[in-house]
Amino acid sequence: MSHPPALISRRNLLQHSALAILGMPLLGSAAGCVTQTADSKTNAEITIGYVPIACTTPLILAHAQGLFQARGLTIKLKKYGGWADLWSAYSTGELDIAHMLSPMPIAINAGTTRGKRPTLLAFTQNTNGQAITLATKHVNAVQSAQDFRGKVIGIPFEYSVHALLFRDFLASEGIDPVSDIELRLLRPADMIAQLQVGGIDGFVGPEPFNQRAVASGAGRIFKLTKELWSGHPCCSIAMSKDWASIHPDQAKLLTEALGEAAAFANNPANKETVAKILAEEKYLNQPEKFFLPSLSGEYQNWHGETVADQQRISFGDATDPTAITWMATQIARWKLGGTSIVMEDSTLIRLADSVLPEGIAAGGETATINGKEFNPNIPTAGY
Repeated sequence: MSHPPALISRRNLLQHSALAILGMPLLGSAAGCVTQTADSKTNAEITIGYVPIACTTPLILAHAQGLFQARGLTIKLKKYGGWADLWSAYSTGELDIAHMLSPMPIAINAGTTRGKRPTLLAFTQNTNGQAITLATKHVNAVQSAQDFRGKVIGIPFEYSVHALLFRDFLASEGIDPVSDIELRLLRPADMIAQLQVGGIDGFVGPEPFNQRAVASGAGRIFKLTKELWSGHPCCSIAMSKDWASIHPDQAKLLTEALGEAAAFANNPANKETVAKILAEEKYLNQPEKFFLPSLSGEYQNWHGETVADQQRISFGDATDPTAITWMATQIARWKLGGTSIVMEDSTLIRLADSVLPEGIAAGGETATINGKEFNPNIPTAGY
């Protein structure tokens, strides 16, 4: 993952292989060319829960552009203010399908908290796309992880790649993320207000909230999370294994619609259209001007310079088994999984494999994360 071109090639290969195994056409197929089964046409309405952040772009676009409907699926989107509320709705069976942070299916499948439920990570919605944003008052004072000592940093959820990656970033520089800093759980929408009133020193979070902090003058992007791990997954679409096994045709068609939407979002020519759709009140309800910078890759860095990074965010990359194993390892490392996720190689590999879609097995290539090589076949090495 330290070499983006090779990563993209590998991910495309995995995506195409997985789709072929599942009997799906490749991305970019016209919705009108999809063969609909009688079962999919008569399927009851499916509710999908989501948290309103830019990471959910494929889900929003597939709904807004009629890609689900064209495949005979009747989809209702239900908005949740934060991850705890969505977690509760899914774990209790109110939802069978949900937008989740990628570590969440691992945790809920393993039963790390109340409400264990067999879960499949069916689709990776976005790669990269997050940032560490700090209050502007820290611009001259914070230059490295060492300068985070004593700070209060907002995170959206314990089972998020944001929190896990940030903990590892601190630890790689000798800062204890438990005793040397306070990580405070906040809904994404609350992070801006807390930053503006000085309740937190910064946050690790999604768009459009980093851009909102910059536009307001309250904050500045310290680092993109892709600088810590280039090509890291963030959000996913998770499905109950029971639901997926009972509705295999719907599961395939739903994933296919998400893939087509992701391909649309990845085309730079469509960024204005994508931003306009995301901004709608019924979807993310934020001004479209806050989505355009992340979609175009442009942003103001810690030094106040305007830079462009075309890999700032992408959508619909193949689910990466190395990443899922790393996430399971970090949950165990920081003892966030209770007794259900322990620091033992075979356990971690098995847990990763248990949430991966058909055709993608646990294991994979080594990845460079916070300057350290991670081997998914020996996940505990070095920790």
